[in-house]
Amino acid sequence: MNEENLDFCPNCGKILVIKNNKAFCSKCRIRIKISSTNSDNVTIEQDSFSNYQKRREQKKKDRKLKDLKKDITGQSLQEWEKFFPYETIRAQQKTIISSISNAINEKKHILIQAVNGVGKTISLLTGVLPTAKKQKKVVIYTCRTHEQMDRVAEELKNIRLFQKISAITLRGRKELCPNKLIQKFAVDAKNTAEICAQLKKEGKCKFFNNLSNSALISKLIKDLEVSVLDSTDLWEIGETFEICPYEISKKLLLKADVVATSYQYIFNPFIFNTFLSHLEKNFDDIILIIDEAHNLPSTAIEISSESLSSIAIENAMSEAAKAREGFLYDFLEALNFELERRSKELRPEVDLPYNPIDLLEKVRKRSRIRCDETVIESLELLADKIKEEKLKRNKAPLSSASSVARFLGHLLDSIDKDEYAQFISVIEGRRRDRIPTFTTLALDPRVITKRILQNVYFTISASGTLEPIESYQSLIGVEKKGSEVLILDSPYTTENIQSLVINGVSTKLSFRTPENFKKMNEIIEAVVNATPKNIGIFCASYKVLESLLENGLEERISKPLFITYQGMSSRDSFSVINSFKDEGKFEGGVLLSVLGGRSSEGSDYPAEMMQSVIIVGIPFAKPNAKIEASIQYLEKQFPGKGREYGYTIPAMTRAAQAAGRPIRSLKDIASIILMDYRFGIDYYRKHLPSWITGNIRIVPADKDIVEERVKEFFDYHFK
Repeated sequence: MNEENLDFCPNCGKILVIKNNKAFCSKCRIRIKISSTNSDNVTIEQDSFSNYQKRREQKKKDRKLKDLKKDITGQSLQEWEKFFPYETIRAQQKTIISSISNAINEKKHILIQAVNGVGKTISLLTGVLPTAKKQKKVVIYTCRTHEQMDRVAEELKNIRLFQKISAITLRGRKELCPNKLIQKFAVDAKNTAEICAQLKKEGKCKFFNNLSNSALISKLIKDLEVSVLDSTDLWEIGETFEICPYEISKKLLLKADVVATSYQYIFNPFIFNTFLSHLEKNFDDIILIIDEAHNLPSTAIEISSESLSSIAIENAMSEAAKAREGFLYDFLEALNFELERRSKELRPEVDLPYNPIDLLEKVRKRSRIRCDETVIESLELLADKIKEEKLKRNKAPLSSASSVARFLGHLLDSIDKDEYAQFISVIEGRRRDRIPTFTTLALDPRVITKRILQNVYFTISASGTLEPIESYQSLIGVEKKGSEVLILDSPYTTENIQSLVINGVSTKLSFRTPENFKKMNEIIEAVVNATPKNIGIFCASYKVLESLLENGLEERISKPLFITYQGMSSRDSFSVINSFKDEGKFEGGVLLSVLGGRSSEGSDYPAEMMQSVIIVGIPFAKPNAKIEASIQYLEKQFPGKGREYGYTIPAMTRAAQAAGRPIRSLKDIASIILMDYRFGIDYYRKHLPSWITGNIRIVPADKDIVEERVKEFFDYHFK
């Protein structure tokens, strides 16, 4: 184990690793000389940093002067003002903070709709921290993306300049694990936890084993528990001292005032129960902030659904055969036989509903084995045995028997419950092969959300696209009487946003002709020609994206084209997006992607990174048995609202999210092109946010007219 000293950057507070009295801050990009082990005695080896440090010190002085003036004039400093790190506050920020302060006293759930650019993150934190500190509650700030978590950490570090707070950003176990076996073989949270448990049990993880150095660990925890740490800090600590970052983060949770993490840590029951035990808190000790909350219903559905492929069953059969577990082999063979038989005539992407009781009875008759807890426990024991044997041979401790056991347990729990539906489908593999698959689909987000939201101390749901509020409240199980709603007007000036609906074109099935897509490509060409820098094109589906390419899109575009293809890894996708962003520094580029993906919701494109955004079609889910089951269930739960809640609103929210990608601050400008006549119809338009509809215009699908409108918009702002 390495024995380097630990210190902190005097600029940003980031963890430094000191070697030979020198350190490098990877965040500030500065070199630091340490003249002793005392971090107060440092020399910065970068002249440009001195100016930055002066500005930082001036910020502290300005803040102190502001507080002093209040004391002199007899104005009492409100509690939240002690946590707000900036000299000035916007009116809408003050409204958010005041609303939270009032709602938290009454322990109400508050729903806040506020667009990007108002300073929402710092306002949410400032609103809850006074109560959290006073009542000794922990703030859990849930985000959808790592980028959003980093933003929370930045604001917390600003607050840390003025108030003694501790905070940590917590990513998934896999993201925090330096063990090569986890990085290479783990596929999801459950699988990661299983591999991790086996590695620890067999003493095969040096990062975990090194935690036995109690002197080092005690010193680390003492130094870190008064800091604001992001995931990069945790990773670097683990890498430097060859200790487990995830285990260190668990120890730091006990002292944290704020934990920024993903939805999974709160809404995945498998993870949440463990997380709660590490916090050593009860439900009532948690103040929960749900950022980008429009994603919560779909995330809850995803978490509470399970799938099992024929590949997993066949692999489990091989495991049972090698272990000479005859009765398990017979059971698995019968299960796979039924899956193959029922899927034989199915086309890819077609879902076949099935009755689980009938299926399991057929399996029983063929195998003479009833699916019950005994079978599931036997599969789990087989899986444990296989994992142990693989570890002894220095192989990844993976077992398909574990996947089968998990699916069957979920299937038995869901039988006769209206909020679940069962399907068989065929997935097309990378080699165009057929993969029959069982799916247990959750139909009601409240299965996951209600237990959490009704039991924590206080919750905030915040997003730029929560409307219609009634839909969100219904889907997550928040009672109107116990909640408060704050919808802030858009602060964007209408002259900064151009919204054009292109009439005469659409992605609805009856419009999907070569002529329609060629007309769309003409409009795209016009927008590209009239936009000074970067343009983003987000399509309703990959089929629509392919149709644009097949009908000559690439030949029409004069700027570099960056495409995120179906099946592309997250690493490759981010590489494409970053290359596209870089084109904003030059003559501009064009990003072609789909709605609802990483590029349309997980990334921001301020200023030149995206000046125009084109939404090609409304991203309705493909009509199938799963969608129909969801609509029918929601119709029973919320009469007259099934199709709207289960079909229309999710699609319009995805479109609005993508349309807002260029707007990250109040100063940003953007031309938004809604390329589908349906965006102009009242029923659909009412589901778009006011900052889009406030200045919306319907124009014909005429290349010259569109190019002239877009050119006039940018000429007004740049000339």
